[in-house]
Amino acid sequence: MSTTITCPNCNTTFNIDEALTADIEKSIKATYDEQKKELINSINTEKSLLEQEKAKLEETKRNENKLFLERLENAKKMQRQELENEIKLIAENDQKEKLTYFQNELKLKDEKLKQLNEKELEVLKLNTLLKDQQEQEKHNLNKLKITLETELKEKLSDEILLKEREKHDMEKRETDKKLADQTKLIEEMQRKMQQGSMQTQGEVQEIALEELLASAFPFDIISEVGKGKRGADCILIVRNEYGHECGKIIFESKRTKDFDKKWLPKLKEDALESGCDLCVLVSQVLPDDMRMFDQREGVWICKFNEVAQLVKALREGILNVARANKSQENRGEKKEMLYHYFTSNEFLQQMRAINEAYLYLKSSIDRERLQMEKIWKEREKQIDKVLLNNTYLMGTIKGIAGNDVDDIGLLE
Repeated sequence: MSTTITCPNCNTTFNIDEALTADIEKSIKATYDEQKKELINSINTEKSLLEQEKAKLEETKRNENKLFLERLENAKKMQRQELENEIKLIAENDQKEKLTYFQNELKLKDEKLKQLNEKELEVLKLNTLLKDQQEQEKHNLNKLKITLETELKEKLSDEILLKEREKHDMEKRETDKKLADQTKLIEEMQRKMQQGSMQTQGEVQEIALEELLASAFPFDIISEVGKGKRGADCILIVRNEYGHECGKIIFESKRTKDFDKKWLPKLKEDALESGCDLCVLVSQVLPDDMRMFDQREGVWICKFNEVAQLVKALREGILNVARANKSQENRGEKKEMLYHYFTSNEFLQQMRAINEAYLYLKSSIDRERLQMEKIWKEREKQIDKVLLNNTYLMGTIKGIAGNDVDDIGLLE
């Protein structure tokens, strides 16, 4: 059956199925496009609002983080500056005390050296005088002997001659005794001068060792062992980045021509007495079978130019051990604290807050889903209404045109 209609006025022919379908499609499409546009605008508006709120929150968070980091950095700088000033002040005081001490020591040593030089000059003068006296006495004795022998031969008897000879022997023995005492005094002075020179060399190396440790490890503490006291030269107290004490290293410096194995047990005794973790012996000469720094009988032995590298490695080991011990500290107490926290009201309140936030989000999603289902139901009703009206329209047309109008499968 033909579905074309001709206008009686303009004789224009058109297909009624295409016209009706196009109008219905335009109406449905326009309705859908309008609803879609409204929904997209609503979603875009909400999305824009959410993005604005998110941007505000992120900006606020960035500002708060920036402010917190600035405050933290300022606090760190102030703390670091205070610590550096304190360390600088301590170092300056130590340097002043050391300088004063060494100046006094140098003055005393200069005075002692001056006295020794004066005594040595006096000894030389005495030796020269004694030699002159000996020569003079010898000459006088020979002269006296000749004179006495001549006179004794002439005047004295044999008994008087014997007494004079005994007297001469006693005077000679007294002179020999004086010369022997002066020789011993000279040897004692020379020995003391040599001993004082060796002690000065050892003190110079000890001072250089303390200055090297102070410059290489400014955050550690160097504890000096007083002169004349039993013990090593100095102790390095190792501290971590928070200023907490982590261990001790004891140092003994030797500046001699030969290496003595007796130094090792003495240094270990000093370390045990002072509670130190490691022992370091800084020696001018190493054992015969050692070419560079090494450990021998629990004591690290090195030369002066190897101290900084060796101590860096030893410090790192001490810090690692301290960190490991710190991590194992109070494990039982931490477990008990966690148990108390999980069973506390604070933890319960936090879990309730999390659950409430979850329920709020879930209910929001459910509400949105119900709203969308309501919208969908309304749209379905509109579509059904369109189809129903279209059916009524087609029925009316068929009632007028009869079988000349074909059925539309879409309506079925």
